[in-house]
This record gives sequence, structure tokens and C-alpha cells, in this order.
Amino acid sequence: MSNRSVPASIGQPSKDQVPSIGQSADTDPFGAAPDAAGSGLGPARNLLLSGRYVFKPANPKDDLLVTVRVDVDRFFPQRCLSVTVWRQIARTTAHVVARVTSDQVLGRHVRTITATVFYRDGEAQMMPGDRIVFQASGADIQQGYQEFALTLAIAGAPERRYPLVLESPYFDPVDLEVDHVENTGEPALTYHTHAHPNRPANLPTETLSLATIYQRAGFATTMSPNSQVIPLSAAGVNGTWSTAELHDAMATYWSLYANRPQWAMWMLYAARHDLGRNVGGLMFDDMGANQRRGAAMFSESFLFDAPAGDPAPKAWRQRMLFFIMTHEIGHTFNLAHSFQKAVGTGQGAPGDPWIPLQNEPEARSFMNYPSLVSGGQQAFFSDFRFRFSDDELLFMRHAPRRFVQMGNNRWFVDHGFVAPELIGLQPGWRLDIRPNRELNVYRFLEPVTLEFKLTNVSEAPAAYDADALIDGHHLTVFIRREGSQTVQWRPMATLCMEERQETLAPGASIYGTQMVSACASGWLIDQPGFYQIQAVLDVGLYNVVSNVLRIYVAPSRSFEEDRLALDYFSEDVGRALVFGATPGLARAAATLEELVQRCPDHAAAMHAAVALATPKLRDRKRLVAAEDGRGLAIRCDRAAPEAAAEQIAPLLRSAPEAADTLGHIAYFDTLDRVAAALVDAGDATKARAVLLTSVATMKQREVLPSVIRGAEQKLDAVDARKK
Repeated sequence: MSNRSVPASIGQPSKDQVPSIGQSADTDPFGAAPDAAGSGLGPARNLLLSGRYVFKPANPKDDLLVTVRVDVDRFFPQRCLSVTVWRQIARTTAHVVARVTSDQVLGRHVRTITATVFYRDGEAQMMPGDRIVFQASGADIQQGYQEFALTLAIAGAPERRYPLVLESPYFDPVDLEVDHVENTGEPALTYHTHAHPNRPANLPTETLSLATIYQRAGFATTMSPNSQVIPLSAAGVNGTWSTAELHDAMATYWSLYANRPQWAMWMLYAARHDLGRNVGGLMFDDMGANQRRGAAMFSESFLFDAPAGDPAPKAWRQRMLFFIMTHEIGHTFNLAHSFQKAVGTGQGAPGDPWIPLQNEPEARSFMNYPSLVSGGQQAFFSDFRFRFSDDELLFMRHAPRRFVQMGNNRWFVDHGFVAPELIGLQPGWRLDIRPNRELNVYRFLEPVTLEFKLTNVSEAPAAYDADALIDGHHLTVFIRREGSQTVQWRPMATLCMEERQETLAPGASIYGTQMVSACASGWLIDQPGFYQIQAVLDVGLYNVVSNVLRIYVAPSRSFEEDRLALDYFSEDVGRALVFGATPGLARAAATLEELVQRCPDHAAAMHAAVALATPKLRDRKRLVAAEDGRGLAIRCDRAAPEAAAEQIAPLLRSAPEAADTLGHIAYFDTLDRVAAALVDAGDATKARAVLLTSVATMKQREVLPSVIRGAEQKLDAVDARKK
């Protein structure tokens, strides 16, 4: 564990994993045949060309590097070439993707591929012209082609020709590490394609591995030798994981590895998320400067329950375990769900966006949900060939590498997403966003927490996803500081959850809450001024658009606020306010403690108090390096509910103000969690005092009678326990 550098073998898969350079594409088990265009003369037609080629100048003073990715054969060819030109000293780059328009074999030894550019990124003057030519010559039936060259054809100017060498039959190397907690069983790293009878009739018989899947996607894939079993050695450690614990585990892991962009990712195979069996997987490393490096999946999830009457339930479960692990790893390549590619803005990163993507709700892809296609999972797997869609392969293989590489551009950035159309709205729904306070005015430093209310305004019951306001997939929020550009808010974590359809009666509503000041890409509301906020919620086939909420953030009132802002408006503090000030966010915790000490009456201090108290409400797991320096271990920080109650005491003393700034949902939920923790610790007296404050505040603020009844029932249960 002390040495987690990328293995030296990366980019050098074993011979049995790498197709021979001279292998005929006709032997490809997935049927990737050579292009039918061209003459078909001689053996040169059947020699494989796909791979990564490089130009390195003979003169060391010439800092020009050229990389060419040829994608015309092998597995699932996209009939494209992409070229990246890089000047090292000036640190400028250009990238183009071109569609093949001609593929000819001249004589027996020269193959010429011509392609037309349809996408550009970077410095245009470095890659002028719209036509590129790749040429391979010196064909040998045993050894493959021996010489390669790239020609850039520029109208009205001399052609530029670069001799190339084949660097790899793959487009990039990638290292996968899968660690699993001891209470999960073995992770599903392989699957036999004929283990389950529900499959395509002509699906080849073979045993697939994670490495095989990503090799066929175009990556020289190695499984890290550091993979290990993580013991639950600390007594009292529970078997479920919160998103905050996963965040801290990720931070621990990468502090031992490398907190920088690299072609490597980490998968934690655990038993269950705190939210229960309806969470199947989570791409939780979408925070900070280096994102998309970690994912988790949960073996005790609804996803792995075979349907009643399934003819091969064990094979069904193994297939789903393999499918979801591949799916979550796909997110680290910056792949969205098949049905969610056209959500978001893509703003906030340098360079032009990637090619605009369309939703593929019927795609037989690892990135889809089998249950959501027409006909459900039975129809999905009857036509599933264990691959990614063509659009996904085009992105993985040919998008600028910063978009794809783990730890580089942020999650969902540069997918070319556009904001949902705000027209043709479904009249049966209404989405309201509100702060639940008298005036829409916030103090400087005060987080903006909003309540989202979805109402069925039709005259008939309507179906909706029960987790639509919390799972991170359905809700999109747009924020604009007046005078500035619109930015998109995204949640700190995105959950792959079971689609739980429920019915909402006419006139009934569901509620959710989100802190929208900060998100995975940083702080969005951190300056004084007027802001406009609008939300879009995906409800079935429709986008429901909210009202436009206008809020005002007041200027700083003191030198203390200005000084605190330097440390406060950081990504770690934003995460701490959402997840809690966990041990992995120690610097953020120190900032929040200073805020409480220096500005105890500030509204932001109440948010800080909740963040500091949250980790103390339950026993918490920490992923640490084992004492012997070999491997990982899990340690337990014991709950301290009394200390948590002391930290949230200001919420009890100033209940109306606390409910104003936290919002009703977050305020009452915090008091409920503190009371429950005190009951578990045997302190019913303090628990009763907390619940009394909660009930009194609810009545004062005229919340729903059903909510008040629920709180009173909890109070009655505590009273009964005291007796």
C-alpha cells in the first residue's frame, strides 16, 4: 500500500489480450470486418491498422509532437481518425476528429485512408485544412505494415507530412484497481456470455473480463496488482457506507496514490449504501480539481435481485454485478447515462465543447439502465452485446483527452450538453422553488438552501419517481448572477438508484431541499448581488420548469466576514456543508469552527454548527493504511451525540432564525437525527428537549399537519421510553 505507482506494465497487456498487428479483422469475434470500400487487392487489405501513432521529431530542439488515433478496424470501428498536435514549450495544442471518406489499397503494399475533419478543439492555426491522409506501406502478411505517415492537406499551401511510428494498438493505457470490503464477497470481474439463456442468439461464447471490455473499447487495460480485501476489523463498524465516508475513503486513497490526472481509476466494492438497497452504484469522486477517479458499487442492492421465475438466477446476478461494475467505471471515463446525455450546459471549461450528444434511451449499452428500455431488462439483454454505443466509443476514443482522462476535466464538462428546452411543458405538474423565509435576502457567507416542491396540478393521479428530488439525476438548477453568465448547479454526488414509481394524488406535493450555493464545480453564489435561480425537473417524458426565484446577497458587514471569506469559499468547505465536516475535510472543519467562534450569531454559523455536528451522530468508518504498511484497513470513530447536541445548541436557542436559514426540511431533519442519536446513547431527557423544540417550531411556522403529527409521535415514543 505504501507504493501505489502505476505498474510498469501499463500499456503492455499480455499477448493473449492484444490482437496481433497482422491479425485479420475477419477473425474478430465481434465481427469487425474491414471496410468494404477500396479495391480489396492483396493481403494489405486485411492487415489491422487501428491504434495510436506518434511523430517525434529527429531534432531534439523541435518541440512538436503529433499523435494520431486510427479507428478503422478491430473492435467496433468508428471509421474515424483523430489528430492531436502539441507544442511543448509554448504549451499549445490542437485536436481534430475526421470521418473516413476513402480507404483504398494501391497495389499490394500501400493503404491510403482519407478523412474529412468534422470537429476541432484548441489552436486552429496549428491544424489548418479540412482533409487529412493516413498512409501505411510496406505490408507484410506476418509483420503487418512497416511504415506510416500522416499528411495534412491544406488548400492553397504545401502539404505537411509527418512520418509516424505505431506506439500501441490501443488508443490509451488505463489502470483499474478494484478493492472490496470483506462483507461483500468476491467482485464480479468476469462473466461467461452464455451463462444466462436470455442473450442474442449469435452472441459469441467466451468469458469476458473487465479488462477485455475496456480493451475492446480501445484502451490498453491492466488490472492493478494492488487490489485487495479490506477487513472490517474495528468492532462496531457497520456494513453500510454514507457518501461522506466514500468521499473520505477516496481522499485517503488518492493521498497515497497521486492527486493528478492519470489514466487510472479506483473501484470500491462494498455491501450497501446508507440509503438502503435502492442504491446500486455511485460515481462519488466528482468533487475538487481532480474528478472522476473513483466509483463504488453495492452488492446488497435491488439491482442484483433476479426476477421471480428467472431460469438462471445465479447467472442473472453475476451478469448484473459485472454489468454495474463496468457501468460505474464508465462514468470515470466521463460517460453519462444513455438517457441523460442531453442534460446540462457544458459551460465552464476551456475549448470548444464536444460534439452535441443525443439521448439514447433504447441503447443496448453498458451506460443504460436495462429496466428502462421498451420491454424492460428481458428485451435489453436479449439484444445486448456487452459493449458501449457508437457515440460513447467515439467520445472515449477521439474526444480531446482532457475530457476523458480520469482526474482531468470535471464530470459532465465538455460533453456538449445544452440546457433542456424550456417549452412544450407538461401541464399536469408544477415545480416551485422557494427559500421558506419572509424575504429573499441572504447575508454574505450564508449558504442558500432552497426547497423544491413538485405538485400534481392535474385532475388525475400521476406517476413520478420517488427519488426525483434527491438522486442527482432528475434535477437541474440554473443560477445567474445578474450581469454574469448562467451557470449550472450539480449535486455533490450522483446516485444510481432504483426507479421507484409512485403515484401522486391531484393537488398533492412532494418536497426536497438542496444547498445550491456550492456544487461539484465550486461555489456558484459567493459574491454580493442579485441572483436569478430556476430549476428543471425531469418527470417521466417531460421537463417541468420552475418559477424564476430572485434573491439578494448582501455585502459583507465586517472585517471578520471578509477575512473568513478567504478560506470559507473553498471546495472543501462546500463539501463539508453538504456531507458534514468529516475527518477527510479537516481543514474545512477548522474554517467552520473559526466561523462559529468569531461570528456566533451569523446565519452561516448555524450551517457550520450542523456540518460540525453531523459526523458525531453515528459511528463512522475511516479507510486508512494498515499499520504494517501493507494494504488498507477500516477504523471506527465512535458517535458522540452529546457533543453534537452541544454544537447545535444555537439552533435550539434561536429556532425561528435557524429554520429560516437552514430551511424547514434540513432544520427538522437535523433535530430528528440529533434526538435519535441521543436516544440510542440512552439520554432520553436531552432527546425530549430537542423534539419539544422541533414540535414547537413546526407549529409556530405552520408546517403541514401530517409532519407535526409525525414529530409528536416521535416525542411520544421518547416519553414512553423514559417511563
